[in-house]
Amino acid sequence: MRTKMQLFLAASIVFCILLSGLAFAQDRTTAKSGEVSKLVIGTTDHVEDINVNDGIFNTYREAFLTKSLIRVDQSGNFVPALAESWETEDAKKWTFHLVKNATWHDGTPVTAGDLKFSLEYLPEKLGGSNWKIIDSVQAPDESTLIINLKSQDGNFLTNLLMLRSVPKHVFEKVNDPKKFNEPASAVGCGPYKFMDFEKAAGLLRFQAYDGYYEGKPAVQEIDIRMFKNQEAMMMALLNGELDTIYIYSGGISYYYVPQLIENDNLGYMLIKNSGVPAALWLNENKTPFDDVRFREAISYAIDYQELQNLFTAGYGRTPSAGFIPDGTLNYIETRDLSFNSSRATALLNETGLVDKDGDGLRENADGMKLQPQILVKSDSDSVRLGEMLKKYMSAVGLDAQLKVSDSSGFWDVVDAKEHDMFISRTTPWGMMMEAGYATGYMDTRSNGWPMVNDPAFTELVDDLLAASNAEKTAQLAGSVQEYYARELPAIALYWNDYVQPYNKKYEGYVANPIHGILSYETFYGLHQA
Repeated sequence: MRTKMQLFLAASIVFCILLSGLAFAQDRTTAKSGEVSKLVIGTTDHVEDINVNDGIFNTYREAFLTKSLIRVDQSGNFVPALAESWETEDAKKWTFHLVKNATWHDGTPVTAGDLKFSLEYLPEKLGGSNWKIIDSVQAPDESTLIINLKSQDGNFLTNLLMLRSVPKHVFEKVNDPKKFNEPASAVGCGPYKFMDFEKAAGLLRFQAYDGYYEGKPAVQEIDIRMFKNQEAMMMALLNGELDTIYIYSGGISYYYVPQLIENDNLGYMLIKNSGVPAALWLNENKTPFDDVRFREAISYAIDYQELQNLFTAGYGRTPSAGFIPDGTLNYIETRDLSFNSSRATALLNETGLVDKDGDGLRENADGMKLQPQILVKSDSDSVRLGEMLKKYMSAVGLDAQLKVSDSSGFWDVVDAKEHDMFISRTTPWGMMMEAGYATGYMDTRSNGWPMVNDPAFTELVDDLLAASNAEKTAQLAGSVQEYYARELPAIALYWNDYVQPYNKKYEGYVANPIHGILSYETFYGLHQA
């Protein structure tokens, strides 16, 4: 991820990129001759309802319907959105200066009061750890917003990428936004407005907003068609029924690439995944996972090249023990993860886990059979990954048990921290949470999936949040990666670039690190080939 996501603080720094933002907006309003009347996008993600709590609909809400104070461009830089400029001197008090001509889709002006309401109302009604750091929000006038934090957070702008701005005049009348599924719940202030949702047909429709303050986008209508599986979706793409596909933080299976190459009407782009597509998370709050020798043994038991061949068809890369994908800002080289069953066996022997009854499987110190559990979701790739890991662990004497669960049951176990091990990916935004560099996944004060409760790690996270310059940030980011490589709270199974297919009748698709091709650059730059 070639981003500049970490804020570099100094008393003289004021984030003000208004001129470049205005110039970009002027460029976007000129594309008329090649504008796209309708873009049809297929997906296997399913929307249940259009309320502000529906995770899948919120992906489209963030991309099309609404705006936060800031957004990221294709390079991952923070650029203006509802805030034309912002500043902070201490990473605790943040002042945002809003654009003065933005409107909600019903024509009502967007004010600082709406943003203050959103930052107070949504956390109260929906929860969310991202906002717990906010102490108070002020709106001294209609175009100034001040956010006061409880402590320094140099990475606070990352949180704001997920702000779902909602109109106060609509939502102040709504007691339970989770049940508010009326069209008014989708009133936003972004470049597109909501048209309709046909749940039975699996169709969402959005239309360019004529009153959008940065100018009407080149793509006039966007239809989202939902499919039950990738096979049906790819058949529609190959038949010319779709212009492209969208899967949040992912792409199509690599095994469809030969069909894309053979079809003269289709092309594809490779998008570097700044998340980890599959990782094994180990619960350090349980024995023997609390022993770093055991975690290291697991890392050596895995055949990474085989996983790469099976799950990425040659488009993947063997990860390093430092977890953070190569290409990430401030990435450092740590030891490459490697398959070494002899080393895995020796480390397990050191822990005292040995085969006492001669059946080839290890027992613990009490003579009880050790049967660590691998929790996986019920989708086919996760189950196959689980089966492969079970095979690898069995080869070094660990009688691992595979537990398959639907998504709801899976997250119930993870959230309760009742797992031994589980397999899950990370998303690009997730890697940027808390202090960045996957700290939000690791730290028990946040998601805490591997239950890292080490004071040394906590200190690293806090120092990163308070970092005041690029040099210090880079140093601490390197230390975090070295910590992951040394302690192995999670093991990346492979890194990858994901495949984004499209119909060649249009060109100008541009991906950003958060929402892929659902980017401003695509909306305003897509045109007839």
